[in-house]
Amino acid sequence: MLSMKDMGIRTKVIASMFVLIVFIALLSFWVSYAHEKRGLLTNMQSNASILNRALIVSLTSRKSIGEKVNLQTLVEELSLTEGVFGVWVIDNGARITSATFREQVGEVVPSSLVLESLQEGYYVSGFDKKMGEEVYTAIYPFTKGDHIMGVLEVAFEMREYLRSGSEDQALLLEQMERDSRIMAESLSYSIKNMRDVNELIHIQRLVDRLTRESEIISRIMIVDDNSRIIAANDLNSVGMIAEDKGVRAIMNGAGIYTRLFPRQKMYMVDMPLKIGGEFKGVVSVGYDATNYYTHLSEIFRFGLLISAMGILMGILLSFQVSNPIVEPLRRLTDVTKRLAAGDLSQRATVGSKDEVGILAGAFNQMAHDLARYKEEADQYSKTLEEKVRQRTQALEISNQELRTIQNELMEANMVKSEFMSIASHELRTPLTTLLGYSELLLTRPLTDSQEKEFLGFINEESIRLSRIVDDLLDISRIESQKDFGFVRKPFSPAELVRKNIKVYAGTEAGHRIVAEVEENLPLVNVDAEKMGQVIKNLLDNAIKYSPFGDIVCKAFSENNMVWISVQDSGIGIFEGDIPRIFNKFFRVERKETEHVSGTGLGLSIAKYIVESHNGEITVESELDKGTTVSFGLPIYKD
Repeated sequence: MLSMKDMGIRTKVIASMFVLIVFIALLSFWVSYAHEKRGLLTNMQSNASILNRALIVSLTSRKSIGEKVNLQTLVEELSLTEGVFGVWVIDNGARITSATFREQVGEVVPSSLVLESLQEGYYVSGFDKKMGEEVYTAIYPFTKGDHIMGVLEVAFEMREYLRSGSEDQALLLEQMERDSRIMAESLSYSIKNMRDVNELIHIQRLVDRLTRESEIISRIMIVDDNSRIIAANDLNSVGMIAEDKGVRAIMNGAGIYTRLFPRQKMYMVDMPLKIGGEFKGVVSVGYDATNYYTHLSEIFRFGLLISAMGILMGILLSFQVSNPIVEPLRRLTDVTKRLAAGDLSQRATVGSKDEVGILAGAFNQMAHDLARYKEEADQYSKTLEEKVRQRTQALEISNQELRTIQNELMEANMVKSEFMSIASHELRTPLTTLLGYSELLLTRPLTDSQEKEFLGFINEESIRLSRIVDDLLDISRIESQKDFGFVRKPFSPAELVRKNIKVYAGTEAGHRIVAEVEENLPLVNVDAEKMGQVIKNLLDNAIKYSPFGDIVCKAFSENNMVWISVQDSGIGIFEGDIPRIFNKFFRVERKETEHVSGTGLGLSIAKYIVESHNGEITVESELDKGTTVSFGLPIYKD
């Protein structure tokens, strides 16, 4: 299907004329249609206003609705009783008709106590929660003859009850039950003797007579100021709460509210019912709108006929107007196609001085300029390709350099962030302990044993802090590629193992350090202090990640190398984590290791020290069965 922009000039002119005439015809039709519709609605609205005034005159001649017993006033007076939290009058449909809290009027009560009292017709009491506060509630039904009219619910505050002893609480419960019964009896008497019963009967009779005698009124409903229907031609709705949109609008202050119901062919008018200037309720009147829709249908058919005639005349006029415009444009289009095919010698024929002639002249000038520009472009394009190639090659080299620099900066930034996070966390823990125990030593009198114990804690955390600082300094030297300054000397591997195991002997509860050293091991040329650091790091990890069990430190020779291994029976390492175990700052992330501290630098430093001695380091681990870390050093030869 063609879009509007793809259509020819003739089609566009015809379509434009067609749309214009249709718009004028429809506008005229809808103006007359709306005017007639408004006149009919105004007539029915005037009739409704006259009916409303007649109702007011009729009601005023009887006892006023304002003479009703104001239940809301009585409820509010009862609510002023000392110790009373709130009072509710509830009809036999479980709907609140009057309440201490006026915003609740009209709501349906979900309380099981209320439903029980309405169904069984006897007094019910118990503890409940109202408006977010704990209360004691008593519910008393009131009847008219054998009919349960509703219930009275009284809620008492619990403050005094909660502050009292068990004997006083029993007395308070009895007092609250007596008060609720007295209130219910008083209110029941008032409801049984309401003075507006005759008035309601009069209103209902008036509504019945109006709907019966009128040929155009199909519905009348009168609602009081509490949204309850007090009279209607449909007796089943009397006593119910009006949920009609028009009633709510009048209750909210609207002067009049009207709407049409096309399916029912009814016109509804809602108006306020005021007596002596005081708002008393709402009058809803429904009119039979059959004649209204019949009259509008006749107007609609007549309008369609006139519109169809105007459209036909517009089509004929469009063809007459379009021909003088379309033919010159068609010839210009043919010349344009040949020009687009590459024949730049084509020129349009200028046959008039109107807008089309001006367009043809501008077209010829454009064709002349286009031929000149094409010649210049051919000359320039010969050198442009080479320049583009050179610039593209230079740009690609620059982009590659920038990407390399960017990746290096991102990696350095990530390492820096990770280092700062781990260092600050690991340094803060021992520093906090040092500050805590040193403050206790300075500010509190302590026994000698306590001072010795605290100084022991301070010494342990100082050693831990020193190790962390040493690790950070070592990794800093490694990163900056500075020499550790190894002092290599021939040294006994057996002595190296035994010396460093002694540091842990008897210090770790739940662990036993076992040494298995092969006899007559050859010497190794190492920095003994740095190799001791490697062994200590491996023992530290074995202790931290083994909740119990022996830790075995072995020394043996194999393949012209002396091997030292540390084996534990701890939690083990996931197979996927083993290749990363020597990475800086890497730590095993498992639920069992959440409490384990450390910088994640020990194994990275150990690997650097071992490899700097021309050795190698390996890891073997099985999940939940243990880990073995081994490193081998070349045998010393004279």
